Amino acid sequence: MNRQEKLLELQKYNFAAYDMLLYLDTHPDDKKGFMMFKELVEKFKKLKREYEEAFGPLEAYSAARFGTFKWLDEPWPWEKEANA
Repeated sequence: MNRQEKLLELQKYNFAAYDMLLYLDTHPDDKKGFMMFKELVEKFKKLKREYEEAFGPLEAYSAARFGTFKWLDEPWPWEKEANA
C-alpha cells in the first residue's frame, strides 16, 4: 500500500470509530456496539502506528515516539502525496 492508500485506510477507521462513539453516546448499554467500538479503535491505533513508522508522525503527540520534534519540518500529511 502506498502513502495515500494507507492514509485513506486510516481515515476510514477513524471515521468508523468516531461514528460508533456517537452511537454509544445514545446507546451506552449496547455491549455489541461497545465491542465493535473497541475493535475499531484498536485497528485505528495499529494502522496509525504503521503509517507513522513508514511515513512519519501525523500529529505533534506522535513525535514523542520518534525522539525528535521535527514533525513540522516535513510537509503536512496531505501535502506529502502531492510532492511524492
